[in-house]
Amino acid sequence: MIKEIFGTVEYDNIELIARGGMGTVLKARKKGVEGFEKTVAIKMLLESLSRDEKFVQDFIAEAKCVANLIHENIVQIYQLDKCPEGYYFVMEYVDGISLQDFMDFHQKFKAKLPYNLAVFIAARIARGLAYAHSRREADGEPMGIVHCDVCTHNIMINSEGVPKLTDFGIARVTTRKFDGRVSGKLAFMSPEQSRREEVDFRSDIYSLGMVLFYMLSGEPARDCSGEAEDILDKAKNNELRWQLLPGDVPDDLRKILEKMLAGRKEERYSDTSVLAYELEYHIYKDGYGPTIVTLADYMRKLLPGRFGGTAEDIDQLDRTVVM
Repeated sequence: MIKEIFGTVEYDNIELIARGGMGTVLKARKKGVEGFEKTVAIKMLLESLSRDEKFVQDFIAEAKCVANLIHENIVQIYQLDKCPEGYYFVMEYVDGISLQDFMDFHQKFKAKLPYNLAVFIAARIARGLAYAHSRREADGEPMGIVHCDVCTHNIMINSEGVPKLTDFGIARVTTRKFDGRVSGKLAFMSPEQSRREEVDFRSDIYSLGMVLFYMLSGEPARDCSGEAEDILDKAKNNELRWQLLPGDVPDDLRKILEKMLAGRKEERYSDTSVLAYELEYHIYKDGYGPTIVTLADYMRKLLPGRFGGTAEDIDQLDRTVVM
């Protein structure tokens, strides 16, 4: 079926990357004139969503808004199109690994991600979010873009060590009327989002805090065992397992995390760029700190077969990161 839909003069070498709650993600080669080729990702919406007229109209309107988000730490959307089976995005293809898979490999190797790299990843995503949160309409009015699904599955790290936030497809524009729908992952959702309240940029700050907690501890801050309704109640009440945060997390970093994860959004950061600055200050206050090269080198050592390292690289990992 995939070949039949996209096996055209425009795309070839179609292969399945993943299936998710909203649809299917494909890798494809987009062709142009004079032998031009570019590898892209295609996200095709579920047919059921494509048949939901209200969802489609909201989706198209909000996709047009986020299509112009061009930032190093955001996966760019190139095109929104339609085929007989439904709507699909053409997006930047990231040759790398999701943060969820990255963390899964740490658990497999009984290793923990160094704190400075965890903060570096969070800081880069904060910069991408700060850019999106600050976008304005042509008349100067804030657009009010909120990602609504910041989580480890929606953060990619490419082979050059650049963290990128993806899946802006369900992003909300708060200047439009809120319909009360809940979207996003329960493990990372803000209390106000779980209560079906109107959200703003501070909901994304909370979700990024949940991601940072997971990178620091190797465990989700919210207990996600049990029925979905029970997990939703924990989200509404902001029940967090602070006892899982390692005792050697520096005090200033813990304070940043506590502010990100405040139950009342008024107690969180009032500007995402301020959060990004504080995260960066934590890792660079001594005059040096991690870069994309640091992260790329670490990935090659942790996953030599995937990122071009040698079989011996895993043995060169700093023994201080092994539990």
